[in-house]
Amino acid sequence: GSGKSELLRSLVGGLAAKHPPEELAFVLVDYKDGAAFAELSRLPHVAGLITNLQRDLSLVDRMHAALIGEQERRQTMLREAGNLDDIVAYQARRESDPSLPPMPDLLVIVDEFAELLAARPEFIDLFVGLGRVGRSLGIHLLLSSQRLDEGRLRGLESHLRYRLCLRTYSATESKLVLGTPDAYLLPSLPGLGYLKVDTEVYVQFRAA
Repeated sequence: GSGKSELLRSLVGGLAAKHPPEELAFVLVDYKDGAAFAELSRLPHVAGLITNLQRDLSLVDRMHAALIGEQERRQTMLREAGNLDDIVAYQARRESDPSLPPMPDLLVIVDEFAELLAARPEFIDLFVGLGRVGRSLGIHLLLSSQRLDEGRLRGLESHLRYRLCLRTYSATESKLVLGTPDAYLLPSLPGLGYLKVDTEVYVQFRAA
């Protein structure tokens, strides 16, 4: 009831309105029923929509393989384009050589990722790996959850620079995300939250 699904839709819609599909693509993953992303699947930016993972765990394995495969495909593209260091160098090279295929930034949004990790703890290794090399490959993670079990993050925290926290049900939950109880003290209005970036940015916001 804090507005998480609406915030995710607003983020995707705003990014899609500002960037063409050649520059930005999405993979939208919902461990549950996919209601948060249902209307977004028609966007040309959406490379994949994966839902109902809790009902069919074989889809979890396919998603794992697909993300590993995309990581390897991008590494191959960098190598074949002249052993380039990262996506920034690739996109600069493509401006002078339009024959190169596009390599849009890829934002992977995983809703209810905590439940995914509870069912498949080994997924943390994939997320940590993407956190380590994903930026150079243009692969970015947005991990969303109603509840956060800090013990499941195992090394992922250092790769999560940006934190968005809507109103929480306890001061402890707020402290896990922000380091302060502030999100617990927010009024009961959907969309109110805090944005924290490293230690430099800490602001309250109101989403849609």
